[in-house]
Parts: sequence; structure tokens; C-alpha cells
Amino acid sequence: MVNTKTKKKIKGFNWVYIIGTIVVFGGVMAYGMVGVLAFDFNEESSLSMLGMIVPMSFVYYLAMRPVVNKLSKRIETLTEAMDRVANGELDYQINIKKAGEFTEAYSQFNSMALELKKTKEEMQDFTNEFAHEFKTPITAISGFSDYLLETADGIETEERIEQLEMISAESKRLLNLSMNTLLLSKVEAMQVVADKEKYDLAEQLRKCVILLSKELDKKDIEIEMDEDLELPYYGNEELLQHVWLNLLNNAVKFTPKNGTISILGTMTAQEILVKIKDTGVGMDEDTQAKIFDKYYQNDSTNIARGSGIGLSIVKRVVSLCGGSIEVASYVGTGTTFTVHLPIDNKVFDNKWDQKR
Repeated sequence: MVNTKTKKKIKGFNWVYIIGTIVVFGGVMAYGMVGVLAFDFNEESSLSMLGMIVPMSFVYYLAMRPVVNKLSKRIETLTEAMDRVANGELDYQINIKKAGEFTEAYSQFNSMALELKKTKEEMQDFTNEFAHEFKTPITAISGFSDYLLETADGIETEERIEQLEMISAESKRLLNLSMNTLLLSKVEAMQVVADKEKYDLAEQLRKCVILLSKELDKKDIEIEMDEDLELPYYGNEELLQHVWLNLLNNAVKFTPKNGTISILGTMTAQEILVKIKDTGVGMDEDTQAKIFDKYYQNDSTNIARGSGIGLSIVKRVVSLCGGSIEVASYVGTGTTFTVHLPIDNKVFDNKWDQKR
């Protein structure tokens, strides 16, 4: 369906009737004046001409209404197609039959949509191929170094074992950096979020916690989250998973042993709000102002080396979803990230969807 703003614009064709009425009025008045000056119309005949304004305006309205309606429907078809493509339906095509004077516009739109789809597919193919080619040698280096470490007892010296550990750690870091760089390039090139579906965002958060369970267990970090929480959402599940994994991974990194990470979710008629709060080292105001910048790393903590890309990915994905992200932090007391995601109420049509 066409959005409200589009419908208002289409209704703006009422000016055609107004201008037509003015033209009819002016034409009748001009004809009356010509009659008086050139054909010696008397005053009564001239005034009777004014009575023609109403029926002529009505005839004009009846004649123009089907034309305006047809034009409005064709513009509505085009604006609806633009809305669909803007929401990620890149394979959407307009039926050119009976397009009339809009045939060329419809054809150009269809070509544009196909080109956008082709560009997206080429970008995804390149990203996947490049990631595979780049990841393979790094994975091999990491695997061999891990194998040498596991079989080094009684053979390798302490110094060589330390060097192998460095090779293993740095290769894993390089692999993570390459994957995050490719992901950041991908989301920065995106203009619309495609492949949307309905799913429970709260359940997705629980799955992300499970994926990080090994790191959580190492530091005995407690997760606080309402087990009965439901957050029905319509969006790209894969993209948003990167948001939650990055935010939770950061919380784990900067939270000391026996700390706590709280995941809070609320829902209103307009948005879903997710808060991820930790009891970690916190940040000063200068750091908070820069954390979403690409490749920025807060070296003052000396806790964990990262790529400086994760939060840039988070901000870009949230922005693509039409939302926003905020951070509140104090040194020594922890950090809270708050994600706002707008709700598309048009896609929810059952009791579970409408649950608040």
C-alpha cells in the first residue's frame, strides 16, 4: 500500500479542478465583455452569461475527473513501487500494460530496480568470494600453530611455545579483523535492509548469550534477563545478530570476573528498546564520544585488544534499521548501551504480533 504522505500528494490534484473553474469563470466573463463591446449585448444578456459558469464548471469537472483519477492511479502505482524497492523488494516490477504516458517512466523504473538487484548480488558474491579466499590461509596458519602447541610437550622450548601462542593469537585477531572489515564494507554500501522477516528479538538475544557462553564461563559473569520476555520484530535477523554479538562481546571483555551483564527489553507502540548493561570498567566522556568511529580503540584500559570496527558495524546496522543507539558510562561503574528500533505495525496481524 502507498504510505499516507504519498496519498496526500496524490490528492493534491484537486488544483486541476480549481484552476479549471477559474478558467471557466474568466472565459465566461471575457465572452460577456466581448459581447457587450462587439455585438451590442444588453446588460440583461450579459448578466445571464454568469449563469453559465456553474453548469460549465460542472461539465468541466465531469470531463476531467476520469482523467485525473487515471493519472492519480498511475502515479500511485509508481510511488508504491518506489516504497517497495526502498524497503528491500529489489525484484519488484511494475506492469507496463495500460501505462499510457507513464510507459517510459515505468520501464525506466523497472530497469533501475533490476540494476539495483544485480549490483546487490554482485556485491554479495564478491564479498563471499573475497572472504573465503582471505580466510583460508589465515585459518590454516591458526590451525597449524594450534596443532604445534598441542603437540609441543617435551619438544619445544618455552620461548618457542610463547612465539607459537603469539602466532595463534595474532592470526585469530587478523581473521576477525578481516571478517569485520568485510562486514563493515558491506553494511556501509547498503542503503536498504532486505530479507526481512518476523521473529522474536528476545529469543535472538538469548541465542547470542549461548554463543558467548564459553567466554562468560571463563569469567564467571552472570547474565540477567527476563526468561519470559518477548519482543516481536520485523527485520533482517542476520544483520541484527551482529549488533547483539558485538555489544555483548564488548560487555564480556570489559567486565571483570564475577561481574554482571543485564539485558533489558521493552516495547511500545512505536519502538523496541533494548538495553545491555555491564558492571565493567566504564568509559570517560572523551572515549564515549569516539567509540563509534571506525578503527578507534580505547588503549587506556589495556584489557583487550580489538579491531575498533565492531561498534561502527553496530551503529551502521541500527541506522539502516531506522533506529538509534546511545551509550551511558562512568569510569569504574560500568556501561549501558541502549538500542532503539522502530516497529513496522503494518506487518503485525495476529495476537502474538500485537502483544505489548
